Amino acid sequence: MQIDVHQYIWQIILNPNALLQKSTKFWEEIENKLQKVQIRWRHHVTSNVDEAKEMIIRLCQGGERHFIVIGGDGSLNIFVNAVMESEIDSTEVYAALIPLGTGNDWSRSHGYAKSYLNAIDALMKGNFSKHDMGMVETFIESTVIDTRYFVNIAGFGFDGLVISNARKSTNTIFPRQLYLINLLKTLLAYTPDLASVKSDGFSATKNIFTIAVGIGQYNGNGMRQCPEAIPNDGLFDVVIVEKLSISKILLNIKRLFKGSHVKHLKEASMFRTDYLEIQSDPFIPGEVEGEILTAGTYKIWCLPSAINFLSVK
Repeated sequence: MQIDVHQYIWQIILNPNALLQKSTKFWEEIENKLQKVQIRWRHHVTSNVDEAKEMIIRLCQGGERHFIVIGGDGSLNIFVNAVMESEIDSTEVYAALIPLGTGNDWSRSHGYAKSYLNAIDALMKGNFSKHDMGMVETFIESTVIDTRYFVNIAGFGFDGLVISNARKSTNTIFPRQLYLINLLKTLLAYTPDLASVKSDGFSATKNIFTIAVGIGQYNGNGMRQCPEAIPNDGLFDVVIVEKLSISKILLNIKRLFKGSHVKHLKEASMFRTDYLEIQSDPFIPGEVEGEILTAGTYKIWCLPSAINFLSVK
């Protein structure tokens, strides 16, 4: 769908922690570009996750529906969860991302140009697409103890543990290699757990290495874990990798970045569904966009066409 972007005042959410606190250095260029194309905006600088969520919730509840998020996958994840926590109708929200993160996997899935200023050129065209959203509920016995939303990929098992270890890292010299470094470190000590995966038409109990539940295709700074995922088909692409040797993992990392692992690894399988349940004892770790989930039994629903994002394709 196409909208006239000049009709609205765009609320800009700037996360100074994106790109290791370098995003504010680029704000002057972004501001000049917005002025040049005569976009009306108000910008809001946040200092932490809680403050950002509170601000977005307040703006949504105050009637704002048009947003520009400056940051990366984590910033977009904060935005999506705040929109949902505001309890407004998320289908009324139109959002554009100016990618300034270390991974930018969501924008990679959508074909964004490498230059962050090109996102403003795309915004001028006013082309927006309906986008699916995932909802993860964590259960302990029959009680929901946590709910999170995502628009890219939720990872369980090895992925969750890698993110947990990466969050403990203080590496600032090679931020773009941070995920891969922690992947290799975690791999040496990781033992796959027995997990039960259920959905309509699929049920299996296996020693799971990792499970990727994808709306988008990329995560982990360029790994194409769900190579055929479509963000607006109303379905998850679920890629399960069973237990495999360390040597086999290392030999196939290149395939993981290309997205050919699903076809070449007998331990890998993929199916599509709009609902998934993951049970294990002990609970396996989970994450969405670098945010660790509360561990428990996971029930994951696809919310079709839940929000509108800028389309650059």
